[in-house]
Amino acid sequence: MLVVNKIDVTRLEDLTPENRVLVQEIINSEGIFSAQVSCHSEEGVMELKNKACDTLLAFRVDNKLKSNKIDAIANRIHVAQPRPRDNVVREPFIPNAVKERKKYTKDDPERRRLLKDQEIEDGGPGVFNINMKSEPHFLISLITPNLYLHRGLHS
Repeated sequence: MLVVNKIDVTRLEDLTPENRVLVQEIINSEGIFSAQVSCHSEEGVMELKNKACDTLLAFRVDNKLKSNKIDAIANRIHVAQPRPRDNVVREPFIPNAVKERKKYTKDDPERRRLLKDQEIEDGGPGVFNINMKSEPHFLISLITPNLYLHRGLHS
């Protein structure tokens, strides 16, 4: 990766012909990505960041594929592909009870008031504190979530 910086001062096109030929030889090499950036005006910086992240991700994926660990995992994975058994078209089916279910909106008076609603009214995340005395069932769910659900306390 060849990065030409400070293009706000001098661009690659503004170099002397001798220097331009030297830089062009590097750019024309196989597997070289070149980018012209200016940190002052932030021109080309995001493109360079994206290319660097994509290159790093590709490198990491290649290393994972070369390791023996992928073989151990790949042997245990099976993707089932269903085969048609007849020429009958089977459309997706959505039960009527689901289709008729009422869609609640945030301002609907019939909607159950959630703790999230109180959190938003009282200042939002980082500001809101739950009152454990008025919400003891919430404390129980934090301590023993499985026991909480099994005893039917989740009203």
